[in-house]
Amino acid sequence: MASGFGRRERLVMSLNRWWAAAVAVAAQFPSSALGQTSVLQDPALRRFVAEVLERNEGYAAAGSRVSAAAERIAPAGALPDPTLTLGVLALPVPSFDFSAERMTRIPVGFRQLFPFPGKQAAATELARAESELMGEALGWAEAALVETATETFYELARTETATKIWRTRVGLADQAIAVAQSRYETGRAEQTDVLRARLRGAELEEEGRQLEAAVDQIRARLDALRGGPGDSVVATVLVRRDGGPGLDVLRDSLVVGDLVRILAQDGPALRVAQARVTRAERNVRVYELAARPDFTVSVETGIRSAGREPFLTALVGVSLPIRAGRNQAPATRSARHEAEAARHDYDDLLTRLIGELRGRMAHVRGLRERIEQTAQQIIPLARATSNSALQRYQVGRVEFTAVLDTQDELFRAELRLAWLLADYAIARAEIAALVGEEWYR
Repeated sequence: MASGFGRRERLVMSLNRWWAAAVAVAAQFPSSALGQTSVLQDPALRRFVAEVLERNEGYAAAGSRVSAAAERIAPAGALPDPTLTLGVLALPVPSFDFSAERMTRIPVGFRQLFPFPGKQAAATELARAESELMGEALGWAEAALVETATETFYELARTETATKIWRTRVGLADQAIAVAQSRYETGRAEQTDVLRARLRGAELEEEGRQLEAAVDQIRARLDALRGGPGDSVVATVLVRRDGGPGLDVLRDSLVVGDLVRILAQDGPALRVAQARVTRAERNVRVYELAARPDFTVSVETGIRSAGREPFLTALVGVSLPIRAGRNQAPATRSARHEAEAARHDYDDLLTRLIGELRGRMAHVRGLRERIEQTAQQIIPLARATSNSALQRYQVGRVEFTAVLDTQDELFRAELRLAWLLADYAIARAEIAALVGEEWYR
């Protein structure tokens, strides 16, 4: 008892320490319970997640297991089936004359086993704990499935946005080719400029084919998640035509407040771990009662011929757990060790998930800062530099390589913004799954 009490004290102290750290991190974000974010409010995303939850076969299988476990609760604590016996006793052979022998009779018996008081209740509670565990496992599977669906959705958004940015880059390349061709025809540029522009155009075509293949691959994964083809998923455009972010993440109110306690209470993985602890503890009770004696009640009558009175036999039996020291006692100790292991697993998981939560929050914070810098500084500067280089090349003030380089820099900056926004959305979905935020309800 002392060691268990000390362990719980240490856990409470650890929780308080982690909570203080979480509040310190959360103070850098606007105040709210779990916060609102544009990345999880997209109607297309919500429709897709709802379709996945409705059609995914793995999720349906988990739901069936929950129903199966619930059906096992009632029979777990029911009495064993009684035994009915019917036969013949002391019948002369080979005459088979029922009246020849006074002891000849037809016995009809009824036998019922009654477990020791508490055994049936303990078995019922164990089955109920198993059912609750399956229910929590379903919640965990749902959170993981929604997280995967959201991640795949934003991978599609990232790739399709990259395809749109690529088309814009192709337009810039075509413009550069036209300028280089015009200058070459008027003798103001070398043929090398035209060749370089066309080479860059061919390279962009190759990149475009790669992006189109990636879109097809991701759409195949979307269909697999929702159990087969469906309506086309319209993904969010992550980067607008002017280079601004398509998701207003800079105004998001991210996860704050008593986040550790929310995680401990509603985190799907922790709820499963706690359900395992409950099941293991109830299993201990089943094994503790296993050595208690069971009772058997038997009633039998013997029907006799020739007007003789029937016999009536009533018996009460008690099982003798004479091998409890070798059978039930080791099994009980084993169940106690399993319960202690389940409690340690819960504590270990809680500690690890708190650390993971802090790490993901730091990751999201860093992504938001990078998004802000990319959208407000890097892309405007890259666009201005690209326009200036093309204008200066038209009047022969810069080399053509500078035009290509600045266009590529703008292309890469917009792609980087799309990648950062998708990473932010995925990281936000991961936090939601970790703490049990059912944003899709």
